[in-house]
Formats: sequence, C-alpha cells, structure tokens
Amino acid sequence: MRILVDSGQMRQCDKNTIEYFGVPSLILMERAALGVVEEIDKILSETSVVKEILIVCGFGNNGGDGLAIARLLWQKGHAVTVVMPPGAKTVTEETKVQMGILERYQIPIESRIPNREFDMVVDALFGIGLTRDLTGLCLEYVLEMNELHGKKVAVDIPSGINADTGAVMGAGFYADMTVTFAFAKLGLMLFPGAEYAGEVVVKEIGIDRCSFLAAKPDTFCLDSGDLCEIPCRKTRSNKGSYGRVLTIAGQKNMAGASYLSAKASYLTGAGLVKVMTPEDNRIILQQLLPEAILETYEDAADNLEESLSWASVVVAGPGLGTGAHAKDIIRRVLQSAAVPVILDADGLNLVADNPQWLKEAKNTVIVTPHLGEMARLIREDIAVIQNRLLETAKEFAEDYEVICVLKDARTVTAVPGGFAWVNDSGNNGMATAGSGDVLTGVLAGLIAQGMEPQYAASMGVYLHGLAGDVQAKERGAYGLMAQDILEGIARVLAEFSQNGSV
Repeated sequence: MRILVDSGQMRQCDKNTIEYFGVPSLILMERAALGVVEEIDKILSETSVVKEILIVCGFGNNGGDGLAIARLLWQKGHAVTVVMPPGAKTVTEETKVQMGILERYQIPIESRIPNREFDMVVDALFGIGLTRDLTGLCLEYVLEMNELHGKKVAVDIPSGINADTGAVMGAGFYADMTVTFAFAKLGLMLFPGAEYAGEVVVKEIGIDRCSFLAAKPDTFCLDSGDLCEIPCRKTRSNKGSYGRVLTIAGQKNMAGASYLSAKASYLTGAGLVKVMTPEDNRIILQQLLPEAILETYEDAADNLEESLSWASVVVAGPGLGTGAHAKDIIRRVLQSAAVPVILDADGLNLVADNPQWLKEAKNTVIVTPHLGEMARLIREDIAVIQNRLLETAKEFAEDYEVICVLKDARTVTAVPGGFAWVNDSGNNGMATAGSGDVLTGVLAGLIAQGMEPQYAASMGVYLHGLAGDVQAKERGAYGLMAQDILEGIARVLAEFSQNGSV
C-alpha cells in the first residue's frame, strides 16, 4: 500500500527529517537529483550518443533539484542547457549552493529557452509549493516547454499542477514521466493532474513513514502486493464457508444489472448468491446464471425479512427503478438489515430524496455513486464535485457515517474518520454500461468472505480496475464491455492465486 500526501504533509515530513532526524537538506536534494538522473539514464540508455537536454529551474528547492540534475548530467557528458528566470532575490539557500556549484563548473545559466530542439526537457520550475496561477515569464516557460518535441520529465510534480487537488493553475507542463520523491502527491493521482504527470515514479531519498512522527498518513493507494489481503480459500470448506450475498436488483426488462452483479460476486469468491428480482426476470436469469438462488417478489413484504436474515451482505439498487415498490424495499433494507449493505444506482437515487435513511441504517452502508448520483445526493454541480473529488467523498462519509465509493477516472473510497484510498487501476474502456453493477458484486463477494467493509471497498475498486486493465490489453478500450470485466476478475484472481502477483 502506497502513502499519498498533500503539500502540507510533504513539507512537514521534509521538515521533520531535517530538524528531528538531522538529515541535511542538501543531502536530500542530492539524493533527489540522483533519483531523477537514474530514471533519465533509463530513457537515454538506448544509445550512447550525447544528448541535448534542457533543464528549466525555479528559485525554490525544486529548482535546486534541477540545478543538481544539470550538473550530474553534464558530468555524464550530455550537452546541458540550464534556464532560470533572471533576478534570484527569493532563491532558497540550498538553491544558492547549487547555483554556486554550477558557476564553478562553468555551466552557464540562461534566462530564455533557446530556439532549438532538445532530446529531453526537464521541468524543475515549480514544486509542490505553487499556490497561484502561472503568469509572466514562468507561464511562457511552461508553454514553450510544451511545444518542444523531446521526452519530457517533471521533477516532483509538473509545474502548474496543484499538489493537493490536481487542478491546473493557469497552465501545466505535460510530462511523459514525473519523478517524485518519498511519496506520491495527491495532485499526481487526481485528474486533471494525472493527465499532465504521465508515468509517475516514486524515488526514495531518505524521507519515509517515520518522518510523519506523531502524525499519521490518511490517504493511500493500493498496489498488487495488497491482493494478499483477500481472504484465503480453505482446504476444508464448503459453499457456506464463503458467505451469502443477497442481490436485490432489476425490474422488468432490467435483468442485466442483476446478472452482472450476482455473477461478479460468484467470481470474486462468494459461496452463495441469492437474486431477489421480479418474476419477469426469472427465465432470463435462470439461463444466464443457473448457479444463483432465485427469489421473485411482487411486493416488498414477500420474504424480504427472511432473505435479509439469511444474507452475509446485501446489494440493493442496480436496475431496481424508483417507483413506490423500490422505495419501500430500499427503506426496509436500510432499516432492517443486520449485515453490511451496498447501495448502488437506483438505491442511491431513492436515498437522494430520503437522506435520513442512511443515518437510520442498522449496519454498515457502502454507497457507490458516480458523479451524477453524487450530484443528486448532495445537491451540487458535477463540475464542483470533480474539482473536489477527495474532499467530497470524505465529507459524505463523515456526514452520513457511511463508506463512500465515489466513482470517477480516479475512484475515491472514503471512510468515517478521515481515511481514504485513491484508486489508479482501471482504464477508460470501463466507462461502459454495467461496469458499476460488476463493481457492486465484487464488493459484496469480498465482504461475504469475511473482509471488513472498509477494506473490501477499496480492495474491490482496485480489483475491479485490474480486471478491466487485463481485458483492455487484449480487447482494447473501445470494445470493452461489462461481461469482459467479469472474465477479467477470474483471470486476475487466478493469476494471483497461482503466482502471488498480477
């Protein structure tokens, strides 16, 4: 699991490392420069020909990193051009030292980007401390760098990208790769910053989890090593050992949502799945998923209490509709279920008009809204939510004491208490009908097997994205369908169970 930090947390960790642990700032700067040069070497290793490299530096410590990078590349024999704004009145002490070193090596610093092409462009203009839109010469630098054709590398974060939100501040440097230090910054993970960052490489420089001191990190990103947290299959077991999922979904002519969610639960490892749906869907579901237990209803009273008491986890809402019948079902599920409830699609639309139901819930509730559903839940514009994705998820989780899975290109999972996970698996081919139904089934399958809901939520999102990535490699993004993601779940879990990795 990777730690994600905002600018304030990173500055405090940097300060703690220097002042509490006694690691000199210049040593951290040199290690950062060495880390960037190591990644640049990988890019340039295809040929031994001397490369023309442009490095644009600012007055802060990010600029100091850039000056150190310039010197190291120059010592490797590359033709280095260093550009820095004129008038270094606000330059940091560390950057002054790096400027002096370049001066003694007789490596010139220019104030304008030369009108020629470069093999590589390194952006060390602004780091995580940028708080206002780019203007003047610095804006010109970024726009000019973007027009150049060489490989582009950003130091710590692309200039113009807000380190906390990923917002573009006037303009942003488009990097092919961002080499960041110690921890990935939130602005590199959240859109639109993620588009500008390119490939993100995190380098160790001597700042680690210990640098938080008494504080604790609160935002994370799962990686393949975390798949080991999925409950193991037992040698001596039966279908009852892996939990029971109740999927309340579908209305007439909407059997697909029931099928996709229920099958995803089975593929994720659930032992038993019962689908509660209208009689009209019986034949379709029996043909598509004969493994499922099927129970039909004509009104909310039919066997609902019995089925809720049978279940280890409940999925409610996919394709359910928003009529009086569906409304009664959602209300009763939230008020009666003694097990975790995953609320999706029409379940969320019904709760948007009755938000008090969430606070009346008997057990843990996981809500899985996409941006439109979240806009209805909190009565806010989609654009505002997109710009405050992490904050919105955290606030909703806290206000309603639920686990909030806010779905977007970077899905955020937030739990009460302020902890959150930002997901970086998945691809744009997964923006397709039924993908969300598959996700609810994955979450339910993990919880049914005994995984704690807050961890199952973030793990389910990650696993769902991996499944889409595996399938997109074979089928491409344009033709990816929800059923392909189902196949991807089986492939990812099979590969992990056999090799311990994906």
